[in-house]
Amino acid sequence: MISVKKTNGLGAVLKYRVAGLYLLLAMALVACADRPALQRHNEACVVIDNDYDIDDMMAMPMVVANKQVAAIVQSEGYSLPEVSAPALERLINGSAASPSDRAIPVIVGSRASESVDLSRWPWLGFFRDMMAHSNGLLSSKPAPRQSQPDYPAQVAQAVSHCQSVSVLILGTYSSFVNYSPRIRHQIDKVVIMGKPMGQQATRHDKQSFNCAYDWPACRQAMGQLQGLKSFFVDIPRIEGCRGPAPPVASCYGPTLEMVQGLEGRGGLREQGLPGRLRQALINAFDCNGFFLSGMPVVQGTACTSQSTWVPTEVMAGPGGQMLFWDQTAALFLLYPDLFALNVQSAVDDKPGHFEPSLFNASHVQTIERMRTLWTDSTNRGQ
Repeated sequence: MISVKKTNGLGAVLKYRVAGLYLLLAMALVACADRPALQRHNEACVVIDNDYDIDDMMAMPMVVANKQVAAIVQSEGYSLPEVSAPALERLINGSAASPSDRAIPVIVGSRASESVDLSRWPWLGFFRDMMAHSNGLLSSKPAPRQSQPDYPAQVAQAVSHCQSVSVLILGTYSSFVNYSPRIRHQIDKVVIMGKPMGQQATRHDKQSFNCAYDWPACRQAMGQLQGLKSFFVDIPRIEGCRGPAPPVASCYGPTLEMVQGLEGRGGLREQGLPGRLRQALINAFDCNGFFLSGMPVVQGTACTSQSTWVPTEVMAGPGGQMLFWDQTAALFLLYPDLFALNVQSAVDDKPGHFEPSLFNASHVQTIERMRTLWTDSTNRGQ
């Protein structure tokens, strides 16, 4: 109770007003103290599901920098979840000795739902070795994590404080089919890299790697997506943009300039998460020993971190040209207004997939805008 000395005239009025101001200030302080707790239980969160390849690596830091990422789930695909999880943790959360202020749970998800014929993708061994080192960010492989059968419960626990959850699927559906029923009531949308697939589709050889690698899980996921707001996102198909030769200017692919800048201008920051990503993408990590027997090797060419994604360097590695696959899906999550629906890919009850809207009617200017957005958005990370 606030006591004010009883006086006459203006002095009394002023003292009562001062007392009232103190009371209002005290109430405001209490409200401010409670506000963070209220916000923590009303967040719009993101779960990122990936198989940790180069494009996953380039996409996730951008989302971490701009969204409240509650968890990252590792699924089998380009990499193996037990091996990729600790490597990704070092990229996203920093070293064990110096972790970031905002550590994000990296959850070991599912292997493929059935055995996979790896002869279809003979370059997988190379990429799995590279990504076990976070594409050369790490000088040695971290100890593998153990798979946890209860990982769907871990995902549910990670998002328990979230009012809504957006799921970003950058890899296979192997884990999604198991944890999505647990958090379905919280999911507001699912953003998926790739084109939609009808439930009755049988030509899995024509589907993206994410579907073809674990076909049963892909078919199951298409059923689970019914009733959820889902957005399939892909890049435009430009003639001449696949193959070992450097791409034409209109191709939707990454460039060295967007990572390291041009003549000292632009590029990723050298500190924090942007700095770790920068190092992973452009360092001189020696990966010549990661070639498998029978893999094509360009003699006399050093294999480095750039050999996995830089157009002029990929001939030094056995993989192939990287395009803006997962980066585009992540950009859609952040900037949906910059995309347009491509109805030509409509299938069953799905209206089609989204592609970047043409900027000034030019693919060259469109992909350049996307590269700039990628760099600027990633640089917001800590």
